[in-house]
Amino acid sequence: MIDRLTNWIKSHRLHLLIWGIFIFWETIVIGLISGVFGHPMTYAAHYTSIIILFYVHALYALPWVFKNDTYYYWRLPLTVAFEVSVFIVLSYLIDLALSSASILKDGQAFELNLRYSMRTLYRGLYFLGFSTGFFYLKTYLEEKKKSDLLERQRLNEIIQRQKAEEEVIRAQNAFLIAQINPHFFFNTLDYLYHNVLEIAPNVADAISSLAGMMRFAISADKIGGVIKLGDEVEQVQNLVYLHQVRQQMYIRLEIAEGVEDFFVIPLILLTLTENIFKHGNLLVPEEEAFLRIYFDEDNFYIETFNLINQVITSIKSNTGLSNIGKRLTAAYPDNVSFAYGSDGNSHFQVSIKIALSALDQGVTFSYPSLDIDKE
Repeated sequence: MIDRLTNWIKSHRLHLLIWGIFIFWETIVIGLISGVFGHPMTYAAHYTSIIILFYVHALYALPWVFKNDTYYYWRLPLTVAFEVSVFIVLSYLIDLALSSASILKDGQAFELNLRYSMRTLYRGLYFLGFSTGFFYLKTYLEEKKKSDLLERQRLNEIIQRQKAEEEVIRAQNAFLIAQINPHFFFNTLDYLYHNVLEIAPNVADAISSLAGMMRFAISADKIGGVIKLGDEVEQVQNLVYLHQVRQQMYIRLEIAEGVEDFFVIPLILLTLTENIFKHGNLLVPEEEAFLRIYFDEDNFYIETFNLINQVITSIKSNTGLSNIGKRLTAAYPDNVSFAYGSDGNSHFQVSIKIALSALDQGVTFSYPSLDIDKE
């Protein structure tokens, strides 16, 4: 309660200061000049009614008057007349009560006659004038605050627009650089392929597989949408081939007949296969890893299985799999099931199930021709 009162005083300290100075002037200074002082209860009661009139007029009456520009010309005089009438009656009732309590000694002071009404009318109009000035000052400050806020918002919008334009320029530059870098990369691979084709055909095949896989990854990442599954299966085979060239690894692909014609979002199979090579132990013949793709009447399935590489497991993260989950959920909401984890026996499994009805949706695309010219 004390904190509330303290906060109220802080927020209204200017009002309290001005009223304090005004009341001090009218009660003490004028009293000293005239030699006439009233009873404290008289001051308290009448200044309370004056303060009520002041704030009711400024905060409620005038906002209602000017709420509609069409009616203010008759609302204003009627409102002022009503307020003054209430103020005269309230002042009379206060004086009557003070007289009944033997606080007010002058009997003429509280008789509701013309003289009393005119004196009180002057007093009421006097404070209504100050209240009207306060209303216009308050309105001006509020409008200025709104104007300043709108100006700040406009400047912020200009700044954000400039930042967005700068980001667009940077993105355009990055796009141009991205176009140049792959172009240089694939031209180099093409050069290497043609120069080693006759000397080392196996190396040339590896270069061709690498080029095809990289072109696919770059094109699929930029275009988006869905692709024919057979296109990505081909790149998975390239990826397996590239790893097998360096070292014998035990992994098999089980691709059911007909799945190549399905259209799915790109880079799912490549990411899963790369995950197997990155985190799996493929050097044990008895623990052959596999990537299996098949379907039934209602669903399409992708499954992987591999022995966990215990050395890498301690530092690995599931960022790639987490991204797959987000992409699948975005592409096939309420039509996909995605699970992965260890089986508790040093093996890692991934299972994806997508409703066949969901595979009919989406925009299809085919990536550009990826093969290096082998002629």
